[in-house]
Amino acid sequence: MAQRISAILAWPGLLRLVGVSVLTLGLQLNGYGADESLLDYAATIADGRAAVRQAMTDTHTPSASVALIDGERIVWSETFGYIDQATQTAPGPTTMFGIGSVSKVFAAMAVMKLVDQGKIDLDTPLVHYLPDFRMAVPEYSQITVRMLLDHSAGFSGADYRNAFTTAPILDYAAQVQRSLATQRLKHLPGEMAIYCNDCLTMVEPLVAAVSGRSYPQFVADEILTPLAMTHSRFALEPFAAGSFAPGYSGDRADPQEFTNGYATGGLYSTPSDMAHLAMMFFNGGRYGDVQVLSEASVAEMGHDQTLDLRFNPIPTLRWGLGWDGVAQSGLAAVGVIAWHKNGGTLTYGSEFFVAPTEKLAIMITGASVKFSVGPLAERIMLHALAERGRIPAVPTPLPDTPQPEQPATAADLAAIVGDYAQSETLLRIESAPDRTLTVSTLHDGAWTEIASGLKRRSDGSFSSDAAPTVAYWAFEGQGRRYLAARRPGGFGHYLTAIPFGQRVEPASAAAAWQGLVGQRHRSTTSSAGEEWAAPLSPAWQARVGRRWLAVNEDASSIPLVQGTPPQFSLDAIDGLPGYLLASAISTTSQIVNPTGNDSLARMFLKVPVNFGRDLSDVVIETRDGEEWVRYGSTLFRPRASTPLLPTGASTIVIGNDGFAEWRRLPTGGTVTITGASAWKLYDADLKLLASGAGDNSAGVAPAGAYLLIYGAPHSAIALTLATPG
Repeated sequence: MAQRISAILAWPGLLRLVGVSVLTLGLQLNGYGADESLLDYAATIADGRAAVRQAMTDTHTPSASVALIDGERIVWSETFGYIDQATQTAPGPTTMFGIGSVSKVFAAMAVMKLVDQGKIDLDTPLVHYLPDFRMAVPEYSQITVRMLLDHSAGFSGADYRNAFTTAPILDYAAQVQRSLATQRLKHLPGEMAIYCNDCLTMVEPLVAAVSGRSYPQFVADEILTPLAMTHSRFALEPFAAGSFAPGYSGDRADPQEFTNGYATGGLYSTPSDMAHLAMMFFNGGRYGDVQVLSEASVAEMGHDQTLDLRFNPIPTLRWGLGWDGVAQSGLAAVGVIAWHKNGGTLTYGSEFFVAPTEKLAIMITGASVKFSVGPLAERIMLHALAERGRIPAVPTPLPDTPQPEQPATAADLAAIVGDYAQSETLLRIESAPDRTLTVSTLHDGAWTEIASGLKRRSDGSFSSDAAPTVAYWAFEGQGRRYLAARRPGGFGHYLTAIPFGQRVEPASAAAAWQGLVGQRHRSTTSSAGEEWAAPLSPAWQARVGRRWLAVNEDASSIPLVQGTPPQFSLDAIDGLPGYLLASAISTTSQIVNPTGNDSLARMFLKVPVNFGRDLSDVVIETRDGEEWVRYGSTLFRPRASTPLLPTGASTIVIGNDGFAEWRRLPTGGTVTITGASAWKLYDADLKLLASGAGDNSAGVAPAGAYLLIYGAPHSAIALTLATPG
């Protein structure tokens, strides 16, 4: 789910991983026999094995599994590492890993299966099939089924509340649909494509409404069973110990991860099972004697869906239906077309490449989101193509030679200098007296330089002599100004470019330019295309620096289990007055614009592909005379007014909504809890000290500590605070 594209890729160094592996060559599947005269890919396997072990060491990945597929053969199936480090138990070919967003391929297949059955038309509005779907703006009625599968519906991004838990949350898709009913669109339907988990989550109620079966059941009946994927399933309940690969925190195995958005990232599988899926794609939707999908549906999934977008300035990822792209850049650079899908959760990293014409595929997965699956998959595929003679050799890096310098004019500098926002951070481009550029990012409230000495080149981009293949330039589109970035990918044998940020203007400059200082504005985009804000209103000024506490995040939420503070914050941004920085559980800090509305600080970025994903409005709600915050579907109460827990015995009654209750300890002591379904104890800085379920003692708590209490609606929970002495 949490797929991200970084500005810079770092290849790992060489170290040896000690582990246990299982190797299978020429495995016979589906009645097809391995022809011993066929290529055995010995050199590819040797290189791939060393690279996988290398990457596992560099990323502290406890276990991994790989399958390389050539036609109807799995020519390499191997597992690495341990699923139980204490007993040094190795994973086997049937050990399941969470495949994360590779699950989106199955979501697209489920829809295309219904297309084949004549029950869905891709270009019919979603509301035709799901009449109870609503949003807070009328344009939602224009969202088609296709737009769910190609990330162009315009949803804000991903609802991370309860998305990853240590216990199943079976109604997560319903939660997302309820949340979308209160939200605006980020952009008009079909205008642009921005990676969007909620789009695929809405496939679940769509499939259920049309088929009469739950989404997991439909996928099991119509896809997994016909493909004989016998070790693939959604985590609807705990798996048997030893059947899946856990993540590890240090030397301790983590609890099973439940990814509750099934269509967007919830499937567990094995590379060997995924090989069956690859074979189906090779054969136009047929696996053995079963036509799982029509040839037309397979072709449509592999068709570039970005061709008809109204705004696609740098066609980096050519989205398919369910695919991240239908022309993977590293293979396209050597003349080979491959469909590809990346998947990442809080525990797992996976990559799936299918080259349909070559009938060559790779599935690689590991029990760490840091595992470098993308570079590994590309590396293995390139080595396999070279070994079979499809390409002359594994490619080598492009020349690291700077392009000719063309001194920047004042107009060149004015076009690019400024502040840019993306969903992950803020960037500042500044010019030096020698007309070179410096790039900085906002980190922990301060601007940190990441590149300097960038000179203007003959192609109009700016790059340094030290890193000439990493370049930046500005462009305009749809009335907005953007920053683009380019960097080498894979073996360094190709360059990838991507929209990297959207220009914003500080309140003082923009308001003065507009001649509207101190006034309320209806428009917040200047004629030059920059986003701008008015000076903060008194209401928003009073909220700067304040903190709020989550009340509806499940106790089993993995970020909370791992100790992430369940807090929301609003802060000012150095150098960008008028904007605010919103930070919450499970998300990166995001810039929002509160101009013109004292109860709404709006998301505003429209950056295609990846750097405009996962945004949310900040909504102020008044409850019992206090200002609460709604951010996505998560609700936060004011931290400053947390009730004090009195010494001795007291009772908390959970309200109608079932929101968790917070209490602050005015003095140190021991807390005894009776009647709660779960509880968590934090210190004054919201560092997790202890947690439990049911009747329990929270142990010795310091003065100023916070207690988070969960229970069923209307339940009464007894607390006793005993102070020392």
